[in-house]
Amino acid sequence: IFFYYKKKMIGIIAVLSSVLLLVICDFFATWFYYYINGLTVHPTILFIIYSFVFALIAVITALVVRLLMIKLKYTWLYGNKVYLMILMICLLIFFLTMFFFLPDQVSGVAEFKIIGIFYFTFVAIFIAILLLVTITTSREINYRRSRQEVEDYYNYTLRIEEVNKRMRKFRHDYINILSTMSEYLREDDLEGLKAYYDKHIIPLKDHFEANTLKLNGVENLKVKEIKGVITTKILQAQERKIEISVEVADEINQINMEMIDLSRVLGIIMDNAIEASMNVEEPMIQIAFIKTDQSVLIIIMNKAPENLPKLHTLYQEGFSTKGKDRGLGLSTLKEITDSKRNVFLETTIENNYFIQKLEIMNSDD
Repeated sequence: IFFYYKKKMIGIIAVLSSVLLLVICDFFATWFYYYINGLTVHPTILFIIYSFVFALIAVITALVVRLLMIKLKYTWLYGNKVYLMILMICLLIFFLTMFFFLPDQVSGVAEFKIIGIFYFTFVAIFIAILLLVTITTSREINYRRSRQEVEDYYNYTLRIEEVNKRMRKFRHDYINILSTMSEYLREDDLEGLKAYYDKHIIPLKDHFEANTLKLNGVENLKVKEIKGVITTKILQAQERKIEISVEVADEINQINMEMIDLSRVLGIIMDNAIEASMNVEEPMIQIAFIKTDQSVLIIIMNKAPENLPKLHTLYQEGFSTKGKDRGLGLSTLKEITDSKRNVFLETTIENNYFIQKLEIMNSDD
């Protein structure tokens, strides 16, 4: 729902900004017209000069605003509903003030100067309010990001503690196993030892293998936030008896993407992979981090259910295979990746495997 309203808000902001830009351009062009009106110049030439100045200022202003909008698109402010709403309201107030309180005609240069002073004062106040809102919203977003990072690290710590508990339990079970076997060896009862091994050790061996953490290679992933997300999802998958493997061939110390965004993206992909694996036989999830000179490529693949919908349907907002009002994950995933110039997401289905390839370029260009 927010995605839909955000598009409408951005559309309204774009329309209001365009109209206000034209008003600003007209003001400067008119001011220049009054300045040269005293010269002995043919009216047609005056009109041509006015039109040229208007067009020149309009193009320059449009380029500046376009640059600012591009900068905004690749920041957290672009996705903040409150900030966009405040920006839209400020522009609307500015728009209404310009059109309802400023006169349509002026009688002379003196009156035009008074209007100009009022105009620039109002613009200065508007810019000051906009900067204040931007700074305040940015601080709030940074605070939430920091809090989310702390929460992710806390969850990661809890998962590590859970791993340590499993290791202690395994050590305790291992000692008990050796103790039971030592009695057979002490009495030189090889037949009894063989029977005990077949009946108890082999099933226990399968149990241990099924619950062994598949974390080989994760030690090469040095980005703590992402390592925490991956470790957490691995544990969640193994708790659901899903076979999972991770491969990080080369040491990765940095990924050129906002950690909160990347955590959300990987979380959505992994959650969907785990959810889909619950509905297939012999589920399996494979994760690979591949480092190249130009990028970091993350590949996550899982067995796909037989009734998996078409790819374009999966990314439609509101669509979900899990029930009503739960289809925001993949649409959010697409929205995040589309907002990044250096991030590319490729989704394919090959040999009954659902494959997500997330490539993050080292450069933003």
